[in-house]
Amino acid sequence: MEKIRQEIGNEHIYSAALVTDSDCITLFLAVNTEEALARRDKTDRAPERLAELRKYWPEKLVEQVADGSFSLNRYIPDEWNYSDGTDSALNQISQQLYKQEETLSAADDDTYDEVHEQFQEQFLETVARAFEALRSEGTFGPEVICFVSMSDDDRTPDIENDSARRLNTPEQYERFQTWAKFFNG
Repeated sequence: MEKIRQEIGNEHIYSAALVTDSDCITLFLAVNTEEALARRDKTDRAPERLAELRKYWPEKLVEQVADGSFSLNRYIPDEWNYSDGTDSALNQISQQLYKQEETLSAADDDTYDEVHEQFQEQFLETVARAFEALRSEGTFGPEVICFVSMSDDDRTPDIENDSARRLNTPEQYERFQTWAKFFNG
């Protein structure tokens, strides 16, 4: 986080996410600032970008992106400007998780499925607890909305929702939920 803080400078962090993949073998910290989000939103309001967005999103949503009242990228960690990078402790953990996955994959299919499911549940719980510890240590201020995310998986909305509820105040959770409901239609 110290490396990210140096990179951010005087910008204001509004959200942080610990992000994994559908196999729970990668883990990284993503952080975004209001200033970085404003730069991205400005890009999204360009006419050519709005025309592209109209191909994929409902007109009501695109209109709100155009007038600046909605940000497509507010809570999408893959689109944020800052992360812990490839030389971080989390990257080393990812390497260990990958090695563990290789060992598990040698088991027969039934055993693998059962062990892998239990592992993923434990992993997500551990990540949420780590975020709780970071919060209590003051790594992220009370204004920062924190959540756990999983890239490219059907479980992502549930994981994000459950962790956002757990890690934030009711008011922050409501902001997160309002954005997610509009974003997801």
